[in-house]
Amino acid sequence: MNIFERQKDFLSFIEKLDISPTLLENAKGKYEALASFLNEHGVDASIYPQGSFALGTVICPIKKDKNPCYDLDFICHVEGNKSDYTPSGLRNMIENTLKSSDTYGGKLVKWDECFTIEYAEVNGISFSIDIVPAVDESKDNITNMICKGLNPNIANTSVAIPRQSSEKGYRWISNNPKGFKAWFDEINKPFLLYARENNRRKIFENNRAIFASVEEIPQELERSSLQRVIQIFKYQRDSYYSKIKYGDDIKPISALITTVVTRISNKYYPDCSVFDLLKFVLSKLEICVHQKDFTFEEFSSRYDNSPVISFKEQKWSVPNPADPDDNLADKWNNDDRISTTFFKWITIMKQDLIVSLSQDDDNQFGIILENSFGAWDDKSAIIKKYRGSQIATPIIASTAAKPYFY
Repeated sequence: MNIFERQKDFLSFIEKLDISPTLLENAKGKYEALASFLNEHGVDASIYPQGSFALGTVICPIKKDKNPCYDLDFICHVEGNKSDYTPSGLRNMIENTLKSSDTYGGKLVKWDECFTIEYAEVNGISFSIDIVPAVDESKDNITNMICKGLNPNIANTSVAIPRQSSEKGYRWISNNPKGFKAWFDEINKPFLLYARENNRRKIFENNRAIFASVEEIPQELERSSLQRVIQIFKYQRDSYYSKIKYGDDIKPISALITTVVTRISNKYYPDCSVFDLLKFVLSKLEICVHQKDFTFEEFSSRYDNSPVISFKEQKWSVPNPADPDDNLADKWNNDDRISTTFFKWITIMKQDLIVSLSQDDDNQFGIILENSFGAWDDKSAIIKKYRGSQIATPIIASTAAKPYFY
């Protein structure tokens, strides 16, 4: 049994979940062309990535899904502010312009907050761009955010986007993907710098057919230990929640995962390994469940005086670092299943990804890989390396870490 070898093998799966250099360039070309089309047809707009594509935490969809697809999110930022448009007027302008195109009209799918443009499959996985219309947030709202403690540099990048409020009506809501990225990048920077040289060399070795030198590698392909931990969380979430009833309805949103993992990581050492950071984050999150057993003051004195997931006055809270009025855990307060299942999942992740790495039974570790990545790559040589033809050691309920279901 070699823990470091197991960690290396596990990380090799995570690295394969990255967006490929080819797909990255393909996506950049697509959204730049889209922006050019809008501007050429009278819509003064810029398009920029948000979410996982902007943060470098994209994960490949499970190939055995019915419709595996990379969903990449973008803001379509139109010149002007809320006083220049109505929410529905902004949407209609972008929709009508795109529908007038032979290139985009037939690919356009309309949703409550965005438009999706679907592209052809690449290696069995389709590719789509989600476009969210936006304009500048009002100065009054930005001032209000600053008064509530938000850094002015982050507050000033806030935008307003249309959200459906009725069958035909829309209202403005605040969003701030640029501010969220600025917050994330500041914390991620020391993690990224620590291993940059080795990471870039590894990317180059794996993509010599694409890049002529290390200098040609775009920064968007680099991954820090923090970004890897977020990818692990997101993929393990998709794997775990796909196996439970109503999993899609109660799984934690990516923004919440990214926020809590990043806030915890900010208290750790940037010169750490992925698994050291993963262990630290899981241990901190596992503690949060005890908040329901104490008052907030009692929990603070006994466990953590600044938990990233807080429970005060019978309400769960995870503040959005780019919007003080946005509680990323708001849905937790309307459905107890969400918080209960979340903390069960955290316990299982710690058992599978930390504790199980040090057990003697290779076959049991192979089962963990198979449970986590079998749906994505069921013919993997790494899974076979551990699984072989052995029979799994049965779980004994009286001695297993609970909850022990998968």
